Amino acid sequence: MPRHGRIDIAGQLYHVIARGNERKAIFIKKEDCEDFILRLKTNLEKTGNNCLAWCLIPNHFHLLILRGKKPLAELMRRLMTGYAVGFNIRHRRAGHLFQNRYKAILCDEEAYLQELVAYIHLNPIRAGLVKDLPELEKYPWCGHGALMGRTKQDFLERDYILGHFGGNPASYEMFVKDHCDKYKRGEYSGGGLVKSMGGLLNVLGLGKNREAYDDRVLGGGDFVEEILKKAGEEPCVMKTSEEVLKEAAELVGISREELLRPGHGHKASQGRALYCYMAKEKAGIDGTALCGQLGLTRSGISRLVEKGRRLLCAQGNS
Repeated sequence: MPRHGRIDIAGQLYHVIARGNERKAIFIKKEDCEDFILRLKTNLEKTGNNCLAWCLIPNHFHLLILRGKKPLAELMRRLMTGYAVGFNIRHRRAGHLFQNRYKAILCDEEAYLQELVAYIHLNPIRAGLVKDLPELEKYPWCGHGALMGRTKQDFLERDYILGHFGGNPASYEMFVKDHCDKYKRGEYSGGGLVKSMGGLLNVLGLGKNREAYDDRVLGGGDFVEEILKKAGEEPCVMKTSEEVLKEAAELVGISREELLRPGHGHKASQGRALYCYMAKEKAGIDGTALCGQLGLTRSGISRLVEKGRRLLCAQGNS
Protein backbone atom coordinates (compact mmCIF):
# COMPACT_ATOMS: atom_id res chain seq x y z
CA MET A 1 0.00 0.00 0.00
CA PRO A 2 1.29 3.51 -0.77
CA ARG A 3 2.36 5.54 2.23
CA HIS A 4 0.10 8.55 2.73
CA GLY A 5 1.41 11.98 3.63
CA ARG A 6 0.75 13.20 7.13
CA ILE A 7 -2.37 15.20 7.96
CA ASP A 8 -1.09 18.29 9.76
CA ILE A 9 -3.86 20.65 10.91
CA ALA A 10 -3.55 23.42 13.49
CA GLY A 11 -5.63 22.90 16.63
CA GLN A 12 -5.82 19.11 16.29
CA LEU A 13 -4.69 16.50 18.81
CA TYR A 14 -1.91 14.04 17.87
CA HIS A 15 -0.72 10.85 19.56
CA VAL A 16 2.95 10.58 18.56
CA ILE A 17 4.97 7.38 18.96
CA ALA A 18 8.57 6.64 17.98
CA ARG A 19 10.63 3.50 18.63
CA GLY A 20 14.30 2.68 18.66
CA ASN A 21 15.80 1.11 15.56
CA GLU A 22 15.41 -2.70 15.84
CA ARG A 23 13.50 -1.89 19.05
CA LYS A 24 16.78 -1.11 20.79
CA ALA A 25 17.04 1.32 23.69
CA ILE A 26 16.94 5.03 22.94
CA PHE A 27 17.09 6.00 26.64
CA ILE A 28 19.97 4.28 28.41
CA LYS A 29 20.79 6.59 31.29
CA LYS A 30 19.41 9.58 33.14
CA GLU A 31 21.31 12.04 30.96
CA ASP A 32 19.51 10.73 27.89
CA CYS A 33 16.08 11.38 29.37
CA GLU A 34 17.10 14.80 30.63
CA ASP A 35 18.44 15.74 27.20
CA PHE A 36 15.24 14.61 25.48
CA ILE A 37 13.02 16.58 27.87
CA LEU A 38 15.12 19.73 27.52
CA ARG A 39 14.87 19.48 23.73
CA LEU A 40 11.14 18.82 23.95
CA LYS A 41 10.57 21.87 26.13
CA THR A 42 12.74 24.11 23.94
CA ASN A 43 11.11 23.02 20.69
CA LEU A 44 7.58 23.20 22.04
CA GLU A 45 8.29 26.86 22.77
CA LYS A 46 9.84 27.46 19.34
CA THR A 47 6.99 25.85 17.41
CA GLY A 48 4.03 26.88 19.56
CA ASN A 49 2.88 23.29 20.03
CA ASN A 50 1.52 22.05 23.37
CA CYS A 51 2.23 18.83 25.27
CA LEU A 52 -0.76 17.20 27.00
CA ALA A 53 0.86 13.88 27.98
CA TRP A 54 4.24 12.22 27.63
CA CYS A 55 6.12 9.09 28.60
CA LEU A 56 9.63 7.77 28.01
CA ILE A 57 10.17 4.00 27.95
CA PRO A 58 13.70 2.62 27.33
CA ASN A 59 13.03 1.75 23.67
CA HIS A 60 10.25 4.19 22.69
CA PHE A 61 8.34 7.30 23.65
CA HIS A 62 4.77 8.61 23.56
CA LEU A 63 3.70 12.24 23.24
CA LEU A 64 0.22 13.76 23.14
CA ILE A 65 0.57 17.02 21.23
CA LEU A 66 -2.00 19.74 20.61
CA ARG A 67 -0.85 21.20 17.30
CA GLY A 68 -0.05 24.91 17.55
CA LYS A 69 1.03 27.57 15.08
CA LYS A 70 3.85 25.61 13.42
CA PRO A 71 3.62 22.12 11.89
CA LEU A 72 3.96 19.04 14.05
CA ALA A 73 6.62 17.87 11.58
CA GLU A 74 8.83 20.82 12.50
CA LEU A 75 8.60 20.01 16.20
CA MET A 76 9.40 16.34 15.64
CA ARG A 77 12.25 17.00 13.19
CA ARG A 78 13.95 19.38 15.61
CA LEU A 79 13.38 17.07 18.57
CA MET A 80 14.35 13.72 17.06
CA THR A 81 17.25 14.86 14.89
CA GLY A 82 18.85 16.84 17.70
CA TYR A 83 18.34 14.06 20.21
CA ALA A 84 19.75 11.38 17.88
CA VAL A 85 22.91 13.42 17.28
CA GLY A 86 23.41 13.98 21.00
CA PHE A 87 22.70 10.33 21.84
CA ASN A 88 25.23 9.09 19.28
CA ILE A 89 27.88 11.41 20.64
CA ARG A 90 27.24 10.41 24.25
CA HIS A 91 27.29 6.70 23.49
CA ARG A 92 29.97 6.77 20.77
CA ARG A 93 27.77 5.17 18.16
CA ALA A 94 26.77 5.90 14.57
CA GLY A 95 23.76 5.19 12.40
CA HIS A 96 19.99 5.55 12.71
CA LEU A 97 18.65 5.74 16.24
CA PHE A 98 14.93 5.56 15.46
CA GLN A 99 12.95 2.86 13.66
CA ASN A 100 11.48 4.31 10.47
CA ARG A 101 9.57 7.55 10.81
CA TYR A 102 7.53 8.42 13.88
CA LYS A 103 3.81 7.59 13.95
CA ALA A 104 1.43 10.53 14.40
CA ILE A 105 -2.27 9.70 14.78
CA LEU A 106 -4.72 12.60 14.61
CA CYS A 107 -7.29 12.00 17.37
CA ASP A 108 -10.77 13.25 18.12
CA GLU A 109 -10.03 15.36 21.21
CA GLU A 110 -13.58 15.40 22.49
CA ALA A 111 -13.87 11.61 22.39
CA TYR A 112 -10.35 10.51 23.24
CA LEU A 113 -8.34 13.08 25.21
CA GLN A 114 -9.09 11.60 28.64
CA GLU A 115 -8.47 8.06 27.41
CA LEU A 116 -5.17 8.98 25.73
CA VAL A 117 -3.81 10.90 28.72
CA ALA A 118 -4.44 7.87 30.94
CA TYR A 119 -3.20 5.38 28.32
CA ILE A 120 0.09 7.21 27.77
CA HIS A 121 0.81 7.82 31.45
CA LEU A 122 0.08 4.19 32.38
CA ASN A 123 2.79 2.90 30.02
CA PRO A 124 5.45 2.51 32.76
CA ILE A 125 3.14 0.11 34.63
CA ARG A 126 2.41 -1.93 31.49
CA ALA A 127 6.15 -2.03 30.73
CA GLY A 128 6.95 -3.26 34.24
CA LEU A 129 9.05 -0.20 35.10
CA VAL A 130 6.89 0.56 38.13
CA LYS A 131 4.51 -1.76 39.93
CA ASP A 132 1.56 0.47 40.84
CA LEU A 133 0.09 3.98 40.82
CA PRO A 134 1.95 5.22 43.94
CA GLU A 135 5.23 4.30 42.23
CA LEU A 136 4.01 5.86 38.98
CA GLU A 137 3.66 9.22 40.76
CA LYS A 138 7.41 9.07 41.46
CA TYR A 139 8.40 7.93 37.96
CA PRO A 140 10.28 10.95 36.59
CA TRP A 141 9.89 10.24 32.87
CA CYS A 142 6.17 10.76 32.32
CA GLY A 143 3.58 13.44 33.06
CA HIS A 144 1.55 11.60 35.69
CA GLY A 145 3.47 12.97 38.69
CA ALA A 146 3.04 16.55 37.43
CA LEU A 147 -0.72 16.13 36.98
CA MET A 148 -0.89 14.80 40.53
CA GLY A 149 1.06 17.84 41.79
CA ARG A 150 4.13 15.91 42.93
CA THR A 151 6.53 17.44 40.40
CA LYS A 152 6.67 20.57 38.28
CA GLN A 153 6.91 20.20 34.51
CA ASP A 154 6.48 23.64 33.01
CA PHE A 155 6.24 22.28 29.46
CA LEU A 156 3.15 20.18 30.32
CA GLU A 157 -0.18 22.00 29.89
CA ARG A 158 -1.44 20.93 33.32
CA ASP A 159 -4.40 23.31 33.62
CA TYR A 160 -5.65 22.49 30.12
CA ILE A 161 -5.47 18.75 30.81
CA LEU A 162 -7.11 18.89 34.22
CA GLY A 163 -9.85 21.05 32.68
CA HIS A 164 -11.00 17.89 30.94
CA PHE A 165 -11.24 16.20 34.36
CA GLY A 166 -13.31 18.91 36.03
CA GLY A 167 -10.20 20.88 36.99
CA ASN A 168 -9.52 18.45 39.81
CA PRO A 169 -6.42 16.21 40.17
CA ALA A 170 -8.52 13.82 42.28
CA SER A 171 -10.91 13.30 39.35
CA TYR A 172 -7.96 12.62 37.06
CA GLU A 173 -6.54 10.16 39.62
CA MET A 174 -9.87 8.34 39.87
CA PHE A 175 -10.10 8.08 36.07
CA VAL A 176 -6.58 6.60 35.87
CA LYS A 177 -7.37 4.12 38.68
CA ASP A 178 -10.51 2.99 36.88
CA HIS A 179 -8.55 2.46 33.67
CA CYS A 180 -5.38 0.95 35.11
CA ASP A 181 -6.19 -2.61 33.99
CA LYS A 182 -8.14 -1.70 30.88
CA TYR A 183 -5.63 -0.88 28.21
CA LYS A 184 -4.00 -3.44 25.95
CA ARG A 185 -1.21 -3.19 23.43
CA GLY A 186 -2.30 -1.70 20.12
CA GLU A 187 -5.27 0.29 21.36
CA TYR A 188 -5.86 3.78 20.00
CA SER A 189 -4.39 3.12 16.59
CA GLY A 190 -5.75 5.05 13.63
CA GLY A 191 -8.36 3.94 11.16
CA GLY A 192 -11.67 5.32 12.38
CA LEU A 193 -13.87 3.93 15.11
CA VAL A 194 -14.49 0.48 13.63
CA LYS A 195 -10.84 -0.10 12.70
CA SER A 196 -9.62 1.16 16.09
CA MET A 197 -11.71 -1.60 17.69
CA GLY A 198 -9.81 -4.24 15.74
CA GLY A 199 -12.58 -4.70 13.17
CA LEU A 200 -14.52 -6.94 15.54
CA LEU A 201 -17.75 -5.12 14.70
CA ASN A 202 -17.25 -5.93 11.03
CA VAL A 203 -16.54 -9.61 11.69
CA LEU A 204 -19.76 -9.81 13.72
CA GLY A 205 -21.67 -7.93 11.04
CA LEU A 206 -22.42 -5.06 13.42
CA GLY A 207 -20.25 -2.44 11.78
CA LYS A 208 -21.64 0.54 9.94
CA ASN A 209 -21.45 -0.57 6.29
CA ARG A 210 -20.10 2.60 4.74
CA GLU A 211 -18.18 4.24 7.57
CA ALA A 212 -15.26 6.42 6.48
CA TYR A 213 -11.85 5.51 7.84
CA ASP A 214 -8.21 6.50 7.56
CA ASP A 215 -5.15 4.93 9.19
CA ARG A 216 -3.94 8.39 10.20
CA VAL A 217 -7.08 9.30 12.15
CA LEU A 218 -8.66 7.99 15.37
CA GLY A 219 -12.33 8.79 15.59
CA GLY A 220 -15.77 7.94 14.24
CA GLY A 221 -16.65 8.06 10.57
CA ASP A 222 -18.08 11.59 10.75
CA PHE A 223 -14.91 12.89 12.39
CA VAL A 224 -12.73 11.16 9.78
CA GLU A 225 -14.76 12.74 6.97
CA GLU A 226 -14.51 16.17 8.60
CA ILE A 227 -10.72 15.93 8.97
CA LEU A 228 -10.12 14.67 5.45
CA LYS A 229 -12.32 17.43 4.07
CA LYS A 230 -10.15 19.99 5.87
CA ALA A 231 -7.07 18.27 4.44
CA GLY A 232 -8.54 18.35 0.93
CA GLU A 233 -8.66 14.54 0.66
CA GLU A 234 -11.35 11.99 -0.14
CA PRO A 235 -12.08 9.43 2.60
CA CYS A 236 -11.79 5.70 2.11
CA VAL A 237 -14.92 3.75 2.95
CA MET A 238 -14.82 0.88 5.41
CA LYS A 239 -16.16 -2.31 3.85
CA THR A 240 -17.81 -5.09 5.81
CA SER A 241 -16.23 -8.48 6.37
CA GLU A 242 -18.84 -10.08 4.10
CA GLU A 243 -18.14 -7.67 1.24
CA VAL A 244 -14.42 -8.35 1.39
CA LEU A 245 -14.99 -12.10 1.71
CA LYS A 246 -17.07 -12.19 -1.47
CA GLU A 247 -14.55 -9.98 -3.29
CA ALA A 248 -11.65 -12.30 -2.41
CA ALA A 249 -13.62 -15.40 -3.43
CA GLU A 250 -14.55 -13.86 -6.79
CA LEU A 251 -10.93 -12.96 -7.51
CA VAL A 252 -9.90 -16.64 -7.39
CA GLY A 253 -13.13 -18.05 -8.81
CA ILE A 254 -14.55 -19.93 -5.83
CA SER A 255 -17.51 -19.49 -3.48
CA ARG A 256 -17.24 -17.82 -0.08
CA GLU A 257 -18.08 -21.21 1.51
CA GLU A 258 -15.13 -22.85 -0.27
CA LEU A 259 -12.83 -20.06 0.86
CA LEU A 260 -13.83 -20.49 4.49
CA ARG A 261 -13.80 -24.30 4.44
CA PRO A 262 -10.64 -25.79 6.01
CA GLY A 263 -8.43 -27.30 3.34
CA HIS A 264 -5.31 -26.82 1.30
CA GLY A 265 -6.60 -26.47 -2.23
CA HIS A 266 -4.64 -23.97 -4.31
CA LYS A 267 -7.54 -21.61 -5.01
CA ALA A 268 -8.86 -21.78 -1.47
CA SER A 269 -5.38 -21.03 -0.10
CA GLN A 270 -5.04 -18.05 -2.43
CA GLY A 271 -8.54 -16.88 -1.53
CA ARG A 272 -7.83 -16.98 2.21
CA ALA A 273 -4.60 -15.05 1.67
CA LEU A 274 -6.40 -12.38 -0.34
CA TYR A 275 -9.18 -12.22 2.23
CA CYS A 276 -6.77 -11.78 5.16
CA TYR A 277 -4.91 -8.97 3.43
CA MET A 278 -8.03 -7.21 2.16
CA ALA A 279 -9.82 -7.66 5.49
CA LYS A 280 -7.04 -5.77 7.27
CA GLU A 281 -6.71 -3.06 4.63
CA LYS A 282 -10.33 -2.53 3.56
CA ALA A 283 -12.39 -3.63 6.56
CA GLY A 284 -10.06 -2.75 9.43
CA ILE A 285 -10.09 -6.29 10.82
CA ASP A 286 -7.06 -7.12 12.94
CA GLY A 287 -5.16 -10.39 13.27
CA THR A 288 -6.91 -11.47 16.47
CA ALA A 289 -10.35 -11.22 14.90
CA LEU A 290 -9.15 -13.10 11.81
CA CYS A 291 -7.70 -15.86 14.02
CA GLY A 292 -11.09 -16.40 15.58
CA GLN A 293 -12.92 -16.33 12.27
CA LEU A 294 -10.58 -18.65 10.35
CA GLY A 295 -9.33 -20.84 13.21
CA LEU A 296 -5.67 -20.01 12.55
CA THR A 297 -2.76 -18.83 14.68
CA ARG A 298 -1.49 -15.24 14.59
CA SER A 299 1.64 -16.35 12.75
CA GLY A 300 -0.52 -18.16 10.22
CA ILE A 301 -2.61 -15.04 9.67
CA SER A 302 0.54 -12.93 9.29
CA ARG A 303 1.84 -15.26 6.59
CA LEU A 304 -1.47 -15.14 4.74
CA VAL A 305 -1.59 -11.33 4.93
CA GLU A 306 1.84 -11.08 3.34
CA LYS A 307 0.94 -13.68 0.71
CA GLY A 308 -2.27 -11.80 -0.09
CA ARG A 309 -0.38 -8.54 -0.46
CA ARG A 310 2.00 -10.15 -2.95
CA LEU A 311 -0.88 -11.68 -4.92
CA LEU A 312 -2.68 -8.36 -5.25
CA CYS A 313 0.52 -6.54 -6.18
CA ALA A 314 1.17 -9.12 -8.89
CA GLN A 315 -2.32 -8.50 -10.25
CA GLY A 316 -1.87 -4.74 -10.06
CA ASN A 317 -4.81 -4.36 -7.68
CA SER A 318 -3.08 -3.09 -4.52
